[in-house]
Amino acid sequence: MTLKSFLSPTRIILLVILSTALLALPGYLHAQEPPTLEQINAVAKELYCPLCNGVRLDTCELQACEQMRQVIGEKLTEGVPKQQIKDEFVAQYGPVVLGEPPREGLNLLGGWVLPIALFLVAAAAVTLMVLRWSRRPEPAVAVAAPTTQAEKVAGDEYLARVEADLADLE
Repeated sequence: MTLKSFLSPTRIILLVILSTALLALPGYLHAQEPPTLEQINAVAKELYCPLCNGVRLDTCELQACEQMRQVIGEKLTEGVPKQQIKDEFVAQYGPVVLGEPPREGLNLLGGWVLPIALFLVAAAAVTLMVLRWSRRPEPAVAVAAPTTQAEKVAGDEYLARVEADLADLE
């Protein structure tokens, strides 16, 4: 058998088809299984519904959120990493899908530093007020001394009646 008879056009076409099939076979054999609901929800728990305020994507019942979870499943099937899926959602819907402001620029100041600073100042103020209230001495009860002779006589008469009533009770 000569090389010329071995490389006939029919055999070349069969050889190309066979080599293409062999090259595609490893990718087909290692194709990922569809992701489980737990895998989809693991990504969806880190994202928030862009339509509902403060509702996580894994618990939102809107049809749009169901479609977003399907997209997450498709991306996971394709082998896309979780962070890339999150980045694509942020690019499409904005940082609201992260549920927290990004930690950069003015968001760092307004969304992170300022609330923490205000909390610390409020906690310090409450602590100081409690300390002042607990250390404040009780006001002394001032008993006014009778200033006029009439007040002295009235006080003496009252005491005499109280003592007489007490003696009657005994």
